Amino acid sequence: MKPKPLKYTEPEIVPTRDGSNTLRVSSLDETYHSTHGALQESLHVFIKEGLHFCTNSGLKEVKVFEMGFGTGLNAFLTLIESIKDRSLRIEMHSIEKYPVFPETILNMEFQLLDSLAPWKNEFEDLIHASWNEMVSIKENFEINKISEDFFTSELPSNYYDLIYYDAFGARAQEAMWREEAFAICAEIVKPGGVLVTYASKGSARRALEKVGFAVEKIPGPPGKREMMRATYK
Repeated sequence: MKPKPLKYTEPEIVPTRDGSNTLRVSSLDETYHSTHGALQESLHVFIKEGLHFCTNSGLKEVKVFEMGFGTGLNAFLTLIESIKDRSLRIEMHSIEKYPVFPETILNMEFQLLDSLAPWKNEFEDLIHASWNEMVSIKENFEINKISEDFFTSELPSNYYDLIYYDAFGARAQEAMWREEAFAICAEIVKPGGVLVTYASKGSARRALEKVGFAVEKIPGPPGKREMMRATYK
């Protein structure tokens, strides 16, 4: 089932509790990250429990699919990991139906946070990178920012090692948390591949299990008791 069209409006910048900013879409009453802390949420859910989970198992060439490029924060943090570890090679595909204006993202000032400032130039390269083509940001990190609808995009089968599932919550995008959406994830991920998401709702867990994922609930980021990590069987 395709999602109903969103009543999308250009988002506004709002602060979060860890000192980083996020975006809020007033027409959906949704923020792109947790207001408890945008940076710490992305680091915990997608880097620690996703990327590090894969690399700690010995994987050094990681193909990442991101559901929702959004502010580019998850991609930026992933890029930083590839810079820190030159032996790590990352190919990332990130889909976004409603791209945010680059000026809005740059005004969020992720690149000026003390912990991220050393990679300010790389962040700007990432945000200004062309859409719908593979762009090399560093020699061991390349990304294709895909401006398409997830449900109609032609994505490669059995391809990705890791999925960052970072769609808006079910209240705004119910279809993104149903079996039909996760069936696409099952089609594009490799056997043994991993999906991580900030969500922990029982209906989403059951939908993941129906399409072949083994789901575990693990501790979530600050402000959220649990999140899900799912491995495709």
